[in-house]
Amino acid sequence: MTFTLPIKTIGLLSLFFIFFSGIHARAQFDEIHSSTDILLSLSPAYPGPREQVRVSAQTFSFNINTVSLTWYVNGKQIKSGKGITETTITTGPIGTPTTIRVTASPPGTTQYDKTLTIWPSDLEVLWYTNTHTPVGYRGKALPVRGSTVTYVALPSLAMGSGYYDPKNLLYEWRVDNTLQKNNSGRGKNTLSLPITKSRNVPPQVLVRVYNEGGTVTQEKRVSISVQEPKLLFYELHPLRGPSYHRVIENIHQVASGGETRILAEPYYANGKPSFLQYKWNIDNTAIVSDADHPEILSYLTETGSKAQQLIVLEITNPFNILEHIQNSFRMYVE
Repeated sequence: MTFTLPIKTIGLLSLFFIFFSGIHARAQFDEIHSSTDILLSLSPAYPGPREQVRVSAQTFSFNINTVSLTWYVNGKQIKSGKGITETTITTGPIGTPTTIRVTASPPGTTQYDKTLTIWPSDLEVLWYTNTHTPVGYRGKALPVRGSTVTYVALPSLAMGSGYYDPKNLLYEWRVDNTLQKNNSGRGKNTLSLPITKSRNVPPQVLVRVYNEGGTVTQEKRVSISVQEPKLLFYELHPLRGPSYHRVIENIHQVASGGETRILAEPYYANGKPSFLQYKWNIDNTAIVSDADHPEILSYLTETGSKAQQLIVLEITNPFNILEHIQNSFRMYVE
Protein backbone atom coordinates (compact mmCIF):
# COMPACT_ATOMS: atom_id res chain seq x y z
CA MET A 1 0.00 0.00 0.00
CA THR A 2 1.42 3.34 -0.92
CA PHE A 3 1.07 6.16 1.51
CA THR A 4 1.39 9.66 0.11
CA LEU A 5 1.99 12.71 2.25
CA PRO A 6 0.56 16.00 1.22
CA ILE A 7 3.09 18.30 -0.40
CA LYS A 8 2.73 20.79 2.46
CA THR A 9 3.63 18.07 5.01
CA ILE A 10 6.70 17.03 3.03
CA GLY A 11 7.85 20.64 3.01
CA LEU A 12 7.52 20.89 6.77
CA LEU A 13 9.49 17.66 7.28
CA SER A 14 12.20 18.90 4.94
CA LEU A 15 12.50 22.16 6.81
CA PHE A 16 12.62 20.28 10.11
CA PHE A 17 15.36 17.99 8.78
CA ILE A 18 17.43 20.87 7.48
CA PHE A 19 17.01 22.81 10.72
CA PHE A 20 17.90 19.79 12.87
CA SER A 21 20.87 18.90 10.69
CA GLY A 22 22.07 22.49 10.91
CA ILE A 23 21.96 22.38 14.71
CA HIS A 24 23.86 19.08 14.72
CA ALA A 25 26.48 20.40 12.33
CA ARG A 26 26.91 23.57 14.40
CA ALA A 27 27.34 21.51 17.55
CA GLN A 28 30.09 19.42 15.92
CA PHE A 29 31.86 22.58 14.72
CA ASP A 30 31.85 24.09 18.22
CA GLU A 31 33.59 21.05 19.63
CA ILE A 32 36.59 21.42 17.31
CA HIS A 33 38.98 24.24 18.15
CA SER A 34 42.12 24.89 16.15
CA SER A 35 45.23 25.91 18.05
CA THR A 36 45.12 29.16 16.11
CA ASP A 37 42.11 30.21 18.21
CA ILE A 38 44.64 31.27 20.87
CA LEU A 39 47.54 33.48 19.82
CA LEU A 40 50.76 33.61 21.82
CA SER A 41 53.05 36.61 21.50
CA LEU A 42 56.55 37.07 22.91
CA SER A 43 58.36 40.13 24.21
CA PRO A 44 61.06 40.30 23.01
CA ALA A 45 59.79 38.70 19.81
CA TYR A 46 63.01 36.73 19.25
CA PRO A 47 64.47 35.83 22.65
CA GLY A 48 68.14 35.37 23.31
CA PRO A 49 69.81 32.86 25.63
CA ARG A 50 69.00 33.03 29.35
CA GLU A 51 66.68 35.95 28.78
CA GLN A 52 63.43 36.84 30.53
CA VAL A 53 60.51 36.67 28.12
CA ARG A 54 56.93 37.83 28.62
CA VAL A 55 54.42 35.49 26.97
CA SER A 56 50.92 36.85 26.34
CA ALA A 57 47.78 35.02 25.20
CA GLN A 58 44.89 36.52 23.28
CA THR A 59 41.94 35.29 21.27
CA PHE A 60 38.94 36.55 19.35
CA SER A 61 36.93 33.38 19.95
CA PHE A 62 35.87 34.16 23.54
CA ASN A 63 36.44 36.62 26.36
CA ILE A 64 39.80 35.41 27.61
CA ASN A 65 39.67 37.61 30.71
CA THR A 66 36.70 35.71 32.15
CA VAL A 67 37.93 32.11 31.78
CA SER A 68 40.50 30.04 33.61
CA LEU A 69 43.86 29.56 31.89
CA THR A 70 46.58 27.10 32.79
CA TRP A 71 50.21 27.66 31.80
CA TYR A 72 52.90 25.00 31.35
CA VAL A 73 56.63 25.31 30.68
CA ASN A 74 58.39 22.20 29.39
CA GLY A 75 55.43 20.10 30.56
CA LYS A 76 55.34 21.52 34.08
CA GLN A 77 52.39 23.59 35.25
CA ILE A 78 53.56 27.00 36.47
CA LYS A 79 50.32 28.93 37.07
CA SER A 80 46.57 28.68 36.69
CA GLY A 81 43.62 30.98 37.27
CA LYS A 82 40.92 33.16 35.79
CA GLY A 83 42.13 35.87 33.44
CA ILE A 84 45.83 35.01 33.74
CA THR A 85 46.64 36.03 30.18
CA GLU A 86 50.40 36.28 30.49
CA THR A 87 53.41 34.77 32.19
CA THR A 88 57.15 35.30 32.32
CA ILE A 89 59.71 32.61 31.56
CA THR A 90 63.49 32.46 31.28
CA THR A 91 65.06 30.83 28.25
CA GLY A 92 67.95 28.40 28.39
CA PRO A 93 71.26 28.37 26.51
CA ILE A 94 71.45 28.75 22.74
CA GLY A 95 69.89 25.74 21.02
CA THR A 96 67.93 24.62 24.10
CA PRO A 97 64.15 24.57 23.50
CA THR A 98 61.62 26.04 25.90
CA THR A 99 58.09 24.77 25.24
CA ILE A 100 55.20 26.92 26.45
CA ARG A 101 51.63 25.62 26.57
CA VAL A 102 48.44 27.35 27.60
CA THR A 103 44.96 25.84 27.92
CA ALA A 104 41.59 27.53 28.35
CA SER A 105 38.12 26.09 29.02
CA PRO A 106 35.30 28.55 28.27
CA PRO A 107 31.87 27.49 29.61
CA GLY A 108 29.89 25.26 27.26
CA THR A 109 32.79 24.40 24.98
CA THR A 110 35.71 22.04 24.92
CA GLN A 111 39.25 22.99 25.85
CA TYR A 112 41.34 25.40 23.82
CA ASP A 113 45.03 24.54 23.61
CA LYS A 114 48.09 26.34 22.25
CA THR A 115 51.75 25.31 22.30
CA LEU A 116 54.79 27.35 21.31
CA THR A 117 58.47 26.37 21.31
CA ILE A 118 61.23 28.95 21.72
CA TRP A 119 64.72 28.26 20.38
CA PRO A 120 66.91 31.00 21.90
CA SER A 121 69.57 32.42 19.61
CA ASP A 122 71.96 35.33 19.39
CA LEU A 123 72.92 37.85 16.74
CA GLU A 124 75.70 40.41 16.74
CA VAL A 125 76.01 43.12 14.11
CA LEU A 126 79.34 44.82 13.53
CA TRP A 127 79.87 47.84 11.30
CA TYR A 128 82.69 49.86 9.85
CA THR A 129 83.06 52.80 7.50
CA ASN A 130 85.65 54.16 5.09
CA THR A 131 86.18 57.62 6.58
CA HIS A 132 89.60 58.96 7.56
CA THR A 133 91.23 58.79 10.99
CA PRO A 134 94.90 59.43 11.86
CA VAL A 135 97.39 56.59 12.07
CA GLY A 136 97.29 55.09 15.55
CA TYR A 137 93.91 56.62 16.35
CA ARG A 138 92.26 54.49 19.02
CA GLY A 139 88.72 55.56 18.28
CA LYS A 140 86.37 54.29 15.61
CA ALA A 141 85.97 55.87 12.20
CA LEU A 142 82.48 57.38 12.08
CA PRO A 143 80.16 57.78 9.09
CA VAL A 144 79.43 61.10 7.41
CA ARG A 145 77.15 62.02 4.57
CA GLY A 146 78.57 60.54 1.37
CA SER A 147 80.46 57.73 3.10
CA THR A 148 79.59 54.03 3.04
CA VAL A 149 78.86 51.89 6.09
CA THR A 150 79.29 48.13 5.90
CA TYR A 151 77.25 46.00 8.31
CA VAL A 152 78.25 42.42 9.13
CA ALA A 153 75.78 40.03 10.79
CA LEU A 154 77.29 37.34 13.03
CA PRO A 155 74.50 34.91 14.00
CA SER A 156 74.56 32.13 16.57
CA LEU A 157 71.56 29.94 15.74
CA ALA A 158 71.22 26.34 16.85
CA MET A 159 68.77 23.51 17.47
CA GLY A 160 70.16 21.13 20.02
CA SER A 161 73.94 20.94 20.02
CA GLY A 162 74.35 21.68 16.32
CA TYR A 163 74.96 25.27 15.27
CA TYR A 164 73.83 26.37 11.84
CA ASP A 165 76.51 27.34 9.35
CA PRO A 166 76.04 31.11 8.79
CA LYS A 167 76.49 30.50 5.06
CA ASN A 168 73.33 28.36 5.02
CA LEU A 169 71.12 30.79 6.92
CA LEU A 170 68.73 33.26 5.31
CA TYR A 171 69.30 36.99 5.83
CA GLU A 172 66.70 39.72 5.44
CA TRP A 173 68.02 43.28 5.45
CA ARG A 174 65.79 46.34 5.82
CA VAL A 175 66.71 50.03 5.76
CA ASP A 176 64.07 52.38 7.13
CA ASN A 177 61.57 49.48 6.88
CA THR A 178 62.33 48.97 3.17
CA LEU A 179 63.45 45.47 2.19
CA GLN A 180 66.84 45.39 0.47
CA LYS A 181 66.07 42.60 -1.99
CA ASN A 182 69.45 42.51 -3.70
CA ASN A 183 71.27 42.23 -0.38
CA SER A 184 68.94 39.64 1.16
CA GLY A 185 69.04 35.89 0.76
CA ARG A 186 71.00 32.79 1.69
CA GLY A 187 74.41 33.52 3.15
CA LYS A 188 74.17 37.29 2.57
CA ASN A 189 75.38 38.44 5.95
CA THR A 190 76.77 41.82 4.84
CA LEU A 191 75.17 45.08 3.75
CA SER A 192 77.04 48.07 2.31
CA LEU A 193 74.95 51.19 2.73
CA PRO A 194 75.78 54.61 1.24
CA ILE A 195 74.90 57.42 3.64
CA THR A 196 72.80 59.88 1.67
CA LYS A 197 70.94 61.72 4.43
CA SER A 198 72.04 64.36 6.89
CA ARG A 199 73.12 63.74 10.47
CA ASN A 200 69.61 64.52 11.69
CA VAL A 201 68.21 61.47 9.87
CA PRO A 202 70.32 58.41 10.76
CA PRO A 203 69.45 55.25 8.80
CA GLN A 204 67.54 52.54 10.69
CA VAL A 205 68.93 49.14 9.75
CA LEU A 206 67.29 45.84 10.68
CA VAL A 207 68.62 42.38 9.88
CA ARG A 208 66.60 39.22 10.47
CA VAL A 209 68.32 35.83 10.30
CA TYR A 210 66.51 32.49 10.23
CA ASN A 211 66.90 28.86 9.24
CA GLU A 212 65.19 27.19 6.30
CA GLY A 213 61.95 26.44 8.12
CA GLY A 214 61.90 29.63 10.16
CA THR A 215 61.82 27.69 13.43
CA VAL A 216 64.89 29.55 14.69
CA THR A 217 64.88 33.29 14.08
CA GLN A 218 66.78 36.26 15.44
CA GLU A 219 66.88 39.94 14.52
CA LYS A 220 68.80 43.05 15.43
CA ARG A 221 68.23 46.76 14.89
CA VAL A 222 71.16 49.11 14.42
CA SER A 223 71.03 52.89 14.39
CA ILE A 224 74.27 54.79 13.79
CA SER A 225 74.52 58.53 14.22
CA VAL A 226 75.78 60.33 11.14
CA GLN A 227 78.55 62.79 11.98
CA GLU A 228 80.01 65.92 10.42
CA PRO A 229 83.69 65.83 9.42
CA LYS A 230 85.89 67.89 11.70
CA LEU A 231 89.24 69.51 11.06
CA LEU A 232 91.87 69.56 13.82
CA PHE A 233 95.36 71.08 13.86
CA TYR A 234 98.51 69.70 15.52
CA GLU A 235 102.09 70.89 15.70
CA LEU A 236 104.41 68.59 13.77
CA HIS A 237 107.72 68.03 15.56
CA PRO A 238 110.70 67.16 13.30
CA LEU A 239 111.67 64.17 15.46
CA ARG A 240 108.66 63.17 17.54
CA GLY A 241 106.09 63.65 14.81
CA PRO A 242 102.55 64.98 15.37
CA SER A 243 101.67 66.17 18.88
CA TYR A 244 98.33 64.38 18.90
CA HIS A 245 98.03 64.88 22.65
CA ARG A 246 97.63 68.64 22.18
CA VAL A 247 95.09 70.04 19.74
CA ILE A 248 95.64 73.56 18.42
CA GLU A 249 92.39 75.37 19.02
CA ASN A 250 91.93 79.13 19.10
CA ILE A 251 95.50 80.31 19.70
CA HIS A 252 98.93 78.80 19.10
CA GLN A 253 102.06 80.54 20.39
CA VAL A 254 105.50 79.99 18.81
CA ALA A 255 108.94 81.48 19.32
CA SER A 256 110.38 83.69 16.62
CA GLY A 257 113.34 82.71 14.50
CA GLY A 258 112.46 79.27 13.25
CA GLU A 259 110.05 77.01 11.40
CA THR A 260 106.78 75.73 12.79
CA ARG A 261 105.02 72.97 10.93
CA ILE A 262 101.28 72.53 11.34
CA LEU A 263 99.53 69.27 10.47
CA ALA A 264 95.85 69.28 9.50
CA GLU A 265 93.85 66.14 10.21
CA PRO A 266 90.41 65.92 8.54
CA TYR A 267 88.68 63.49 10.88
CA TYR A 268 85.95 61.40 9.20
CA ALA A 269 86.63 62.89 5.78
CA ASN A 270 85.12 60.69 3.11
CA GLY A 271 88.24 59.28 1.50
CA LYS A 272 92.00 59.44 1.84
CA PRO A 273 93.53 62.85 2.65
CA SER A 274 95.62 62.61 -0.55
CA PHE A 275 92.38 62.81 -2.58
CA LEU A 276 91.26 66.03 -0.88
CA GLN A 277 91.92 69.61 -1.91
CA TYR A 278 93.59 71.92 0.66
CA LYS A 279 93.39 75.72 0.57
CA TRP A 280 95.54 77.44 3.20
CA ASN A 281 95.02 81.12 3.90
CA ILE A 282 96.98 83.50 6.13
CA ASP A 283 95.33 86.86 6.80
CA ASN A 284 93.23 86.54 3.64
CA THR A 285 96.26 85.65 1.53
CA ALA A 286 96.24 82.27 -0.20
CA ILE A 287 99.26 80.10 0.54
CA VAL A 288 100.61 77.54 -1.92
CA SER A 289 101.07 74.30 0.00
CA ASP A 290 103.47 71.46 -0.67
CA ALA A 291 102.14 69.37 -3.55
CA ASP A 292 103.28 66.13 -1.88
CA HIS A 293 101.99 67.04 1.58
CA PRO A 294 99.22 69.63 1.24
CA GLU A 295 98.02 68.79 4.75
CA ILE A 296 101.17 70.38 6.24
CA LEU A 297 101.76 74.13 6.59
CA SER A 298 105.33 75.43 7.08
CA TYR A 299 105.34 78.70 9.01
CA LEU A 300 108.68 80.59 8.99
CA THR A 301 109.51 83.55 11.25
CA GLU A 302 112.51 85.83 11.64
CA THR A 303 114.40 86.20 14.91
CA GLY A 304 112.96 88.94 17.06
CA SER A 305 109.79 89.28 15.05
CA LYS A 306 106.34 89.55 16.55
CA ALA A 307 103.10 88.80 14.78
CA GLN A 308 99.51 87.77 15.18
CA GLN A 309 98.00 86.12 12.12
CA LEU A 310 94.79 84.28 11.32
CA ILE A 311 95.34 80.92 9.64
CA VAL A 312 92.41 79.35 7.83
CA LEU A 313 92.22 76.01 6.07
CA GLU A 314 89.42 74.94 3.77
CA ILE A 315 89.19 71.32 2.58
CA THR A 316 86.94 70.11 -0.21
CA ASN A 317 86.35 66.72 -1.77
CA PRO A 318 86.36 66.71 -5.60
CA PHE A 319 84.37 63.47 -5.54
CA ASN A 320 81.73 64.74 -3.12
CA ILE A 321 80.59 68.34 -3.58
CA LEU A 322 78.66 68.18 -0.30
CA GLU A 323 81.83 67.64 1.73
CA HIS A 324 83.32 70.91 2.91
CA ILE A 325 85.48 71.22 6.04
CA GLN A 326 86.90 74.43 7.45
CA ASN A 327 88.68 75.52 10.60
CA SER A 328 90.98 78.29 11.77
CA PHE A 329 93.24 79.47 14.58
CA ARG A 330 95.46 82.45 15.41
CA MET A 331 99.24 82.17 15.37
CA TYR A 332 101.05 84.34 17.93
CA VAL A 333 104.77 84.91 17.31
CA GLU A 334 106.83 86.22 20.23
